[in-house]
Amino acid sequence: MASSGRIFAAMLGTLCLLLTTPGCMLVAVDAGHEGVLVQKPFFFGHGGVEPVPATTGRILLAPTTEVIDVDVRPLQYSEHFDIISAENAPVSFDAFLIANVIEGRSPDLITRYGFNWYQNNVKEAFRTFVREEVQKYPLFELTTKPATRARLQDAVEQHGIPVRLNRVVIGSILPPKGVLEQTAQTIIQEQRKITMIEFQKAEESREKAEKQRGMADRAYREHLGLTAPEFVDLRRIEVQKEIVQHAPSNLTIIMGMEKLGINLPPISTTGQ
Repeated sequence: MASSGRIFAAMLGTLCLLLTTPGCMLVAVDAGHEGVLVQKPFFFGHGGVEPVPATTGRILLAPTTEVIDVDVRPLQYSEHFDIISAENAPVSFDAFLIANVIEGRSPDLITRYGFNWYQNNVKEAFRTFVREEVQKYPLFELTTKPATRARLQDAVEQHGIPVRLNRVVIGSILPPKGVLEQTAQTIIQEQRKITMIEFQKAEESREKAEKQRGMADRAYREHLGLTAPEFVDLRRIEVQKEIVQHAPSNLTIIMGMEKLGINLPPISTTGQ
């Protein structure tokens, strides 16, 4: 009974509050957001921004009070750039700034810089810093630089903006289509040049090997005292001998000779 009485009393109190505050409304503040209360009285009292924000939940507001919803989660802001690199090459890329409003400081942010704080106070500084940073490097050496985020954070702190910078990212930096095509053609030509050089080296090595083998054959022929046709017949016999030695069965070979007779050197009988 006591519990039922307390519930009834709470309901009666809520009803009386609603009856005594005609026109009031309930406003919900989502998780990850803060509600900045701006009072705008019709006749009495003073207006302005409440120094303490409303946090997650529902709040009862007078009809003369406005709620400005501020997202305090990390948000991404992007900017597109078409600029000239350090080697005077035009490049296009996107830069991303990830930042969030400091929790509990949203009323100060709205009072001093307004709801569009990024557009009014950070955007141009961000673009200037990124532009200066990118223009320091050649076309194919541009990457994300941690120094950019540090410089931006210093600028934000100097202005007293209650915003925390989490990360600065430079997206893929691409030259114009014509520059990409020229680069691809240059790479193809360089690869073709390397291939031709390697092919020439291989041909020179083969030619050198052929010359050395020819000189060796000539020295061998002169050592045996054979004429050129006789040496050709000898080499033919040696080749056919290798074929017969490696044949799986008996093999008969009939071949023509350059000369009807050939004076072969004595065949060693060692091991027979």
